[in-house]
Amino acid sequence: MTRVSSFGQQQVMLNSLLNNQSKLFEDQKQVATGKKFESYKEVSGDLSTLLGSKNVLDRTTSYINAATHVKRNLDVNNLQLENVIGKAEDIRHAMLESIAQDKTFVLMDTIEEAFSSMIASLNTDIGGVHIFSGGRTDVDPIVGTELNDLVAAASASDMFQNDGRKAIAKIGKNTDMEYSLLADEVAEDLFAAIKTIADFNNLTPIQGDLTPAQNAFIEGELATFDAVIEDLRIVLSSNGMRYGRADELLEEHQEQENFMLNFISDIEDVNMAEAITRVNNDQTALEVSYKLTSELSRLSLLNFI
Repeated sequence: MTRVSSFGQQQVMLNSLLNNQSKLFEDQKQVATGKKFESYKEVSGDLSTLLGSKNVLDRTTSYINAATHVKRNLDVNNLQLENVIGKAEDIRHAMLESIAQDKTFVLMDTIEEAFSSMIASLNTDIGGVHIFSGGRTDVDPIVGTELNDLVAAASASDMFQNDGRKAIAKIGKNTDMEYSLLADEVAEDLFAAIKTIADFNNLTPIQGDLTPAQNAFIEGELATFDAVIEDLRIVLSSNGMRYGRADELLEEHQEQENFMLNFISDIEDVNMAEAITRVNNDQTALEVSYKLTSELSRLSLLNFI
């Protein structure tokens, strides 16, 4: 005679139901969080690899932030240097015209306008931080605002109040880049050349027809301006090379960041399409378990008589 064990069947179905509930809960949690696990203790052999990868990612991100900051400052340097060089070339052009015509009506006006513009460029700040002031980022690197201030100074160097500290950033594992420029480093020789002309103008005003002495003086100072402008172009070129190097490293770091993000994602992130499919399958299995358990609970010996 065959016996029917209702208790045994119920235990089997109940365990199956509980397992299906547990699987559904875990898969729903993965879909909700997007992660395969909630804590590192749930990671098996990949833990050291995961932690090491995250350390590399954090370091790479810091290099990206530093390189981005350096590029932004070098870009501002480039913009302001180009303006200073452009204004110096305006003065040189006015000097050439004066020599060619033996008279001038615009030389000193050109110098005054150019000098004020140079000061504005060198006093540039980003968010209140003066980029040509060295370590004294809270003060304008240039004192005074016009040509008369330069004339009143004992020497061109008195116009500068920046210190000698340059900003340096670590933009790579073995790369520390100096990215700031100092106002006196950029413009002291230029200001000295301008002061020489302004002081001469105070003694013998350079206006209208030029005397032979004035013409010879301007011609002599032209060579000084040529040398100063050439030095400024070298500074501009050096700034551009640093910008190119920072941009190159930034691209490398961004590529490494993308690789590390994908690598880490493969370890700890779930495949959402697969996870959703598992949730649907688990839901179906759980519904079947509920149905079978319900039917089994209603069975009795009368069903087999």
